[in-house]
Amino acid sequence: MKDSAILNQLKVVLPPHIMEIIYFRYNQIDTYLKPYNLPIKTDVLLLVLFTLIFIIIISKLFGGSGNKTRSVGGRTSNDKKVKRGNNIAILGLSNAGKTALLLNLTNVDKKISTHTSITTNNGVYITENKKKLPIIDVPGNGKAKASLPKILSNSACIIYVIDGTTFIDNSTQEAQYLYDILTNESVYQKKIPVLVFNNKMDLDSTIDTEQVKNILERELDDLRRTRGATPIVLGQEEDKKDIYLGIEGTPFQFDHLPNDVQFSNGSASPSNGELKEIDDIKNFIQTTAL
Repeated sequence: MKDSAILNQLKVVLPPHIMEIIYFRYNQIDTYLKPYNLPIKTDVLLLVLFTLIFIIIISKLFGGSGNKTRSVGGRTSNDKKVKRGNNIAILGLSNAGKTALLLNLTNVDKKISTHTSITTNNGVYITENKKKLPIIDVPGNGKAKASLPKILSNSACIIYVIDGTTFIDNSTQEAQYLYDILTNESVYQKKIPVLVFNNKMDLDSTIDTEQVKNILERELDDLRRTRGATPIVLGQEEDKKDIYLGIEGTPFQFDHLPNDVQFSNGSASPSNGELKEIDDIKNFIQTTAL
């Protein structure tokens, strides 16, 4: 076989044993194609073939996993951004102070009782740049929770209110409710930000916010083992998907979630006619809901 210009160039860059394979394949292809009198030379076809193989190998090595959907928590820069709603959802167990917070964040025309709510309370929050956002206070009773999937799917951010004076006694219930929220498909896929607000800090019997975070992480870690995939208590029976909070094989941490979870403390109730310590909430809304 007479060497072509292309084969001579390959001799310079490829080791001898590789060239032996190329010569062998070249002869096979040349013998097979010769009866057809194709206008394209065999060495050109061979070059095209090797180029295609090279492209396939490179794409396999560096193509990555594309835009595959994750079922395990963790924030990555490659996740497809999903459009959120524009509602501010105030959630939490009964008597946490959700309605008091709603009243302090909105200008309502009618007086709303701050005692245990039975139905949702609605208002409008006006941002610093005068944008109006719907704000919803969802009661902590089981009946109201049935409407949560729709509320969460339309949310821009979530404020989860904790009663700091009763948290130790209710920590398991708090974690269960928060687990239901965090494993909601809309919250998880849309990465809806959550602020856990440790309320009633004006009272002496409240717990430190860092302790709240640590206890919730331990409780949620236990819930991952006992409840596993997404629960069905929030009305997601027909469209349930497996969502694992955090990273498998690693103790649960809020930092492992795809959505941002922040912690703050303060008091949702006015003191001497002045609002106390809810600036963190306003900053949270300003940075996440707009």
